[in-house]
Order: sequence, then C-alpha cells, then structure tokens
Amino acid sequence: MSGRIGSCKRQRKTCNTRGRKIMTDLSKTNQREPGPAETIARFEHRKSVSPKSIELFEYADALRQVGRKNEALQHYAHLATLPIPENKRWLVTLFKGQTLFEMGRFPEAEHAFRDACSHDPSTVPRVYLAAALAEQEQFAAAIGVLADALHCEGDTDEVLLNLALNQRTLGQLAAAQKSLEQALAITPDYTHAQTVLEDVNAALSLNDDVNELQMPT
Repeated sequence: MSGRIGSCKRQRKTCNTRGRKIMTDLSKTNQREPGPAETIARFEHRKSVSPKSIELFEYADALRQVGRKNEALQHYAHLATLPIPENKRWLVTLFKGQTLFEMGRFPEAEHAFRDACSHDPSTVPRVYLAAALAEQEQFAAAIGVLADALHCEGDTDEVLLNLALNQRTLGQLAAAQKSLEQALAITPDYTHAQTVLEDVNAALSLNDDVNELQMPT
C-alpha cells in the first residue's frame, strides 16, 4: 500500500467506527462490539429469521473484513433496496466503495464514494474519494477533492495529511509543508504527519542546498 493511501488507515478506522456507531444507533444497542468472525457466526446461526438492516450491514462488513468481498457486495446491493433512513443510506454506499477499493476496483470505488459524497457533507467520504483518485494517479483531482473537504465537518487534520501526501507526490513540497504544519497545529502528536513533514523538510533543504551550489560566485 502506497504512502498516500496508507494515510487512510487511520481515517478508515475512524470511518468504520463512525459508520458502525451510526448504524447501531438504529437498533439502540450499547453492547460490546463483536469481531468479524463472531458477527458472521451470529448472523448465519439466525439466518432463518428475517434480519434487520443493521444486522445485515454488520454482516456485510464482517464478510469484507475476513475477505469474502464478493459476498459483501451482494449484501450491500440488497441493503440499498431496504428502507434505511436517508441520512444513514450513504454509509451503505461508502462501505460498498471501501470493499471495491480493497478489491482494487478503483473506478467503481470512485463512483461509490462520489455517490456517498452527494449524500453526506462530512470529510469521511471525501477522504475515501481522494484515495480512489490517487490510486488511479489522478493526483490533481484528489487535491481538489481534499481542498473542498477542508470546508466540511470532520477530521480536518487527516484531510490536511492526505492533501499533503498528494501534494508531495506532485512535487509541490512547499504546499505540502504548509498542509502538514496546519495538520500538526490541530493535532501536535499526529505521528504520521510528523514523519511526512520530516521527509518534506529534508527534500526542501536539499533543494535549497542544490540551488546555493548552482548560484554564480
């Protein structure tokens, strides 16, 4: 996994937690969150009972986590036909996109994330969309999506990190430095941002040294 997409690891964890919490709110439960194998076992032992949308959602995500991604996609397609509240429906599309992303089907993932963005104004689907664009080497487009995400509610520090990673990819080192410094101003102990900033600063310093050597004496 490349550096620019590796930045989504923390975002993906945030998204999964947020998504599952929102969906769980539908069933008003506060139970311990089970692992994927337990979730699959519970669902399949009760398959004779018509499942609630939250149970099917969690089952599909558990299938994704253990690698049964094609089955997960089938269940996300079925979920899209169920009467899920409109303000939660974007999560189905988001997790479908995540599954496609993990399968390497990046254009399809991009389409799913764009649909999620159209139904949710937060940073979450936009970070995913930018990741799908970056995997297709559409770095300028990814930067545009992330620049827009700076005006959205959510984890701005992670948006800034992802923005910096794409800027670094295109050699926009000064812009990347600024984005990383802004991310660290929000979250000073953001280790990934610190590491990337060290790399960017080193590259900028090297460029300065080269320019000095090339100056006429």
